[in-house]
Amino acid sequence: MEENELFEIGNKAVKHAQESGADEAEAFVYTEDQTSVTFIGGIFASRSGAVKGLKGTFARLAEFWIKKKGLPMITSGIKAGVGIRSVVNKAVGFCSVSNTEEKKILEAAEEATKIAKIRPPDPNWVSLPDSKKPLGEGGVFDKRVSQLEIEDLLEYCSGSCVAMGDFDKRIVQALIMASAMSAAFATINTNGLEAFDKRTAFTAYLEAKAKSRGEEASSGEELISRSYSRDFHPLARSASKRTIESLGKKPLSQKHTGKVVFESSSWNELFSAIFPNGISALNVQESRSVYKGKIGTVVAKETVSIVDDGTLYDGFGTMKIDDEGVPMQKKPIIEKGVLDGFLYDQYAAKREGRESSGNASRQFGAASPYAIQPVIRPSNLVFSPGTGSLDDLVRQTGNGVLVKGSLTGALHSNVITGDFSVSANTAFKIENGEVAYPLKPCTVAGNLYEALGSVVAVGNDTRSFRTVISPSLIVDKIVVST
Repeated sequence: MEENELFEIGNKAVKHAQESGADEAEAFVYTEDQTSVTFIGGIFASRSGAVKGLKGTFARLAEFWIKKKGLPMITSGIKAGVGIRSVVNKAVGFCSVSNTEEKKILEAAEEATKIAKIRPPDPNWVSLPDSKKPLGEGGVFDKRVSQLEIEDLLEYCSGSCVAMGDFDKRIVQALIMASAMSAAFATINTNGLEAFDKRTAFTAYLEAKAKSRGEEASSGEELISRSYSRDFHPLARSASKRTIESLGKKPLSQKHTGKVVFESSSWNELFSAIFPNGISALNVQESRSVYKGKIGTVVAKETVSIVDDGTLYDGFGTMKIDDEGVPMQKKPIIEKGVLDGFLYDQYAAKREGRESSGNASRQFGAASPYAIQPVIRPSNLVFSPGTGSLDDLVRQTGNGVLVKGSLTGALHSNVITGDFSVSANTAFKIENGEVAYPLKPCTVAGNLYEALGSVVAVGNDTRSFRTVISPSLIVDKIVVST
């Protein structure tokens, strides 16, 4: 849908809500086109020893064909919908519809208004946002992503599978997931706000499984970008290397309490699961954040500086506007260890008599964006890099543990206190400044907010994990056990 079509739909919705008795109304109109391919590479029966004799010989001869064909699972489609907020006497009602049929949208506007009429007033409600000019140019919209066909994604997946299988003969299976998405949205309200933006996203996840002497190991690599990257080889090599280096795992001889090197991807996953909740102004106001009353105080090591930058050109979360139509901004959160500010949407901002920081988001969880009301989320939470590579951090650690890759259980962390206990399947023992050997799956535990005060060093290998951009870190006082 074009910009003017989204505006037309939204204006009809808010006008009808007012005609139904709403004091204020807002319509969020969203459309998305997404194609995804999950590809399971069948390399590899002959390598695992499952197929022997004449059949095994045939499997080995046909290996290239088997790798390239694999087993694809494809999903593709367009979804569109409208979410409507109606305000009556400071009470907010919400209703959504999963299509853009005018009759259904008008019915949703009426329903949102009915809900608002029966809800109690919210004394903290002030108003929906007013119209303001965007501060930035918005993020990347890559036409190549919007034009990708199923065949393009299948070629990407099969090529990745071949590259992973060719990396090492111990790799016996490959899993590739690739997705291309383009979306457009508009926010319209009765204060005269009409705001529009669009985005693209190309994501890929590659996982390899290896077998050696009766042992199995698996690991993966991920790409999350607003732009299309046709070259799958770096991702395939990385996923394969991570898997092979995980063979030969040993348990820790004893529980480790002390320095842990978190590779950027591991830290990003843990950090993004906990920290955004602590810097939500609404959570602070409702006493659900450890940072309440701590503006201007030291909450982290001096080497820690964090900003939320919704104007970052190549940021995955960059847009001209947030999901309430407020311009995105660059906001300091922690400056050299000192807590400097929080993230606001319209509601939380008006509770303090200030302006929204442009952090209202509906891009949260598995629900369609139009089906949920906005919550406070980061745009691009940037952890300022330091100096030194991951290898440099390992050398500086001396003796400790290196944690790489995905962490199981990060989303089950206590987002209020910051306590976490996660499982690391790709971890390594560090001895005398070198990676000594891979570890059996281990538990990594600590407190995220306390960890920011125990940062020993910050690397320069910055990497994006959706709305978090961070380098690798050395953190002290972390507990690791197998």
